[in-house]
Amino acid sequence: MPSSLRKLLLYLCFLPVGMLPVAAQSGPDAEKREPAGRSAWFACLAKPEGLEDPVKILAGEKITELELPEFMASEAVKIPADGILRIVRPIPDPEDPAKTKYLILAEVKIPESVREALILLDPLTEPEGDLLFRAKVQDLAKFKGGDRLYINLSNTNIRVRLGKTTVPVAPGQANIYECPKLADPRNMPIMYEFYHPVRKEWKILTASTIVLRPTRRQIYVFNNGSRIGNIRKHGIIFPLPVADPP
Repeated sequence: MPSSLRKLLLYLCFLPVGMLPVAAQSGPDAEKREPAGRSAWFACLAKPEGLEDPVKILAGEKITELELPEFMASEAVKIPADGILRIVRPIPDPEDPAKTKYLILAEVKIPESVREALILLDPLTEPEGDLLFRAKVQDLAKFKGGDRLYINLSNTNIRVRLGKTTVPVAPGQANIYECPKLADPRNMPIMYEFYHPVRKEWKILTASTIVLRPTRRQIYVFNNGSRIGNIRKHGIIFPLPVADPP
């Protein structure tokens, strides 16, 4: 066989091999392999006096304006690669007025394992420097439609009775009432109780009848009131579906 023909056959044999990596990278499966972004939502229990709304969220080097609605979670924001989100207030830099300095009003670092996070903003009774909020991260991985998420920021035990189910929530912890599969809304009696730290007994905070809806998620946060044995309850609506952040 002439040497020129052998070279041609060898070229044809190896040509597909050289092309495979390019084809694999540019095919439709390549987009599926790209990791999905992570998202966070803010919920503000109360707004300190003088807080600008919308607030400014600093993620990496990007600033985003975000409204903090009452009794509802905010729109979603993307979690940056380092997991750090800050609420900031821009001011002229005292050392160089032509530049901008950012005062940090709240700051959280979201663990890498958390794909969807709720960031609770609880105003500090006494601000610490520029900080106005105590911020807590809650993983939303198991929080589905119809569920009710209870978060206890108080210094005493909370328990929630939904029909025949009791959901205990220890201080500093969270617990989820997993809603049974529902085709339609369902009425259910509910009672909130807290353990009085001085009287050493359970006290009723409130009781009523609620409607469980498969298209809505509800969040309830408990924190300390102005005196011992005074517990405050905050309700936050988290509708479904949750849109991806822009």
